[in-house]
Amino acid sequence: RGRVAAAGPTTGGAAAAALAKRYWTRGNGSLLGRAAPSRLGWTAAAAAPGGVSSARRLSPAPVRAAASKAARRRRSACFLRAAAADAPAAEISEADDFAHRAVELTLVMPLRDALLSAKDFAAKEAILDADPRVCAFVAAASPVARALSTIAREDAFLLKAVVAIGQAHVLRVATTDPITVTNALRPLVHTLRSVEVFYDMLGGVVGYQAAALELIHEAYGGPPATIHHMGTTSNNNNTTSTTSTSTSTSSSSTSSTGAEASVGDTAERAGGGGGVEMSMHMPLGPDLRDDNGSFAAQAAAWGLEELPRMAEIYPLGGAGDRLGLVDAVTGESLPAALLPYNGRTLIEGLLRDLSAREWLYYKLHGEQHTTPVAIMTSAAKGNHRRISSLMRDNGWFGRGEGGFRLFEQPLVPVVTTRGGAWVREGELAMALKPGGHGAIWKLMHDQGVFTWLEAKGRAGGVVRQITNPMAGTDTTLLALSGVGAKGNKALGFASCERHLGAAEGVNVLVERRDRSTNTWSYGISNVEYTELERLGISEEPVAPGSTESAFPANTNVLYIGLKAIRRALLSSPKGAFPGMLVNLSKPVTADGVKGGRLETSMQNIADVLLEDSHGAPLDKSLWAALPTFVLYTLRRRVTSSAKKKRDPTKLNLAQTPDGSFLDLLKNASDLLDRCGVGHPAPEGGTVEEYLARGPGFIFCAHPALGPLWDVTEQKVRGGRLADRAEVRLEVAELEWLNVEVEGSLLVEAKN
Repeated sequence: RGRVAAAGPTTGGAAAAALAKRYWTRGNGSLLGRAAPSRLGWTAAAAAPGGVSSARRLSPAPVRAAASKAARRRRSACFLRAAAADAPAAEISEADDFAHRAVELTLVMPLRDALLSAKDFAAKEAILDADPRVCAFVAAASPVARALSTIAREDAFLLKAVVAIGQAHVLRVATTDPITVTNALRPLVHTLRSVEVFYDMLGGVVGYQAAALELIHEAYGGPPATIHHMGTTSNNNNTTSTTSTSTSTSSSSTSSTGAEASVGDTAERAGGGGGVEMSMHMPLGPDLRDDNGSFAAQAAAWGLEELPRMAEIYPLGGAGDRLGLVDAVTGESLPAALLPYNGRTLIEGLLRDLSAREWLYYKLHGEQHTTPVAIMTSAAKGNHRRISSLMRDNGWFGRGEGGFRLFEQPLVPVVTTRGGAWVREGELAMALKPGGHGAIWKLMHDQGVFTWLEAKGRAGGVVRQITNPMAGTDTTLLALSGVGAKGNKALGFASCERHLGAAEGVNVLVERRDRSTNTWSYGISNVEYTELERLGISEEPVAPGSTESAFPANTNVLYIGLKAIRRALLSSPKGAFPGMLVNLSKPVTADGVKGGRLETSMQNIADVLLEDSHGAPLDKSLWAALPTFVLYTLRRRVTSSAKKKRDPTKLNLAQTPDGSFLDLLKNASDLLDRCGVGHPAPEGGTVEEYLARGPGFIFCAHPALGPLWDVTEQKVRGGRLADRAEVRLEVAELEWLNVEVEGSLLVEAKN
């Protein structure tokens, strides 16, 4: 009776039985009003072969005739959850946790499937009202249970969902006053409503829990999560066929960065099953460094022509925990978008880059265009409120409120490895985090952002992350949009070299074969660094002795075709929630229990944009004509993130504002060399000297002075910067001829 399969460690069943027995033999009484096991007639039995535990009935007990096997499994799971909650962390082993998760999955997965199959809200209500956990919760008549009949049906449904997935501990309150309880429930219900609506394609709150629990269980040796196989068919209707003739957008389809030799050809997705094999190859693509920059100039010209049909998209929803930003007045934590960088906030820097491209278009074509900007915010650290205030206080940076659309990313519960329990933070509250930048596509659909952009005549867009101020350098963004638009592409990645062992994702060319249909599928995609080992991608150098990885870095600088992305996200849950994972690298409770939240990655929308080849593999000569593409450039021309605070005891500058600013000056050094302006080394000596005394020089110009370096060269010619000289040119037009600077030269035009 109540048999529970624990696929994985063979000790899992024994651990589950022992855990339940240990809890109940301590005499902890009942759970949610249920009688103790001695009254129900249950006892923990020894594990069966293969890690299967069973609960054996000792004597007849009064059980309702209508009780199903699922209901009895739920009672067993209640024992396990109570045991885990009561036992000290040191007493609960990984085997205990494994068995606990296995039990929870047998309960949550059927519930999710039933809710997804329900025809209307009334049917969903009936499913939850019949759930044994919900029935027990209501029967216990706790303050929250009594409040269920006094609040809106939709709100009561959300609270019942929390109980049904085993999170009733979040609903414990000290007060019994019904008005106080009802008022206190409002913030919780608001959060749950956001989760229910956003994850509707997964099954709402229940679906969120099921997906997170599956991924956690898989990470600890459980069976492959079913979400890996949701919507795995490619979407030929989204894009043009790879076998058709397309306009070439590459100076060389086999650039040195995109060598034909594949790396990790035998890499196969863990637990792929179903006769599906997957290999990862080095992606082919044009390189902006090739042909002495002639292709870069051509691609940038294409991009400038497309500017009136382009949008700009900024995911700003991340919490930016690693920067440690704090409001000096209130002491509140600040989001990454407000980091002061080179004299202004990061978001202002992105908008300056955009206005520079618009200025160049005006100078060449005589027409002014204001590119619409879509910004994803979140509630983390008051992100949405602070970004909105910043935009208003700065007059929308001269672009008008109608040129922006701000939309808020929902916060999601943190789920632990301990049976998927949520982390309680006070009464009627749990730990919440943003669910990753992959939320951006579905939010853009749900909140009408795609419709808004299409109404403005936009066909494509450039996506930039807030912590990367470098992507607007020279030709990078214009070339990316030019290649994407010219080739009618669905998605494009700006990529560069990657250091071995770096904590960043990689771009790969996916080759997937489905043996059951004899179909091969191809596309450029991204693999997060946390997934490299699981997918069998080893850290190999691009050449013997090199410190550069064989696979290039994903910079999260993207080109998107708006219609193709919209179709892709609507095609399946896998498209709506791309690259789902739970990062379990950190403890999330005071006693060290690990956990995380369900995260998605915006770039993994590529996984539902694969192109099919039926009956035979796609010829490698056609790999460059896929609906997805990669564009290569020098690393510091496309990415140098400012995402974490530098440890003052160390000299490591990677991903810090100090390191990013040094890369900014190295780019300035390259530009000044082209302009014939002499200058000291950017570092001003060693890393220690740079941190102690500052850089060898500072040269910062408004991006509208270019933004293409070919244009800047026409305005700045000759001269010299002395050691520790500073030049800041806040102008769009200038004639600089043999200017020598000792000290500081600041030129500002306010317009």
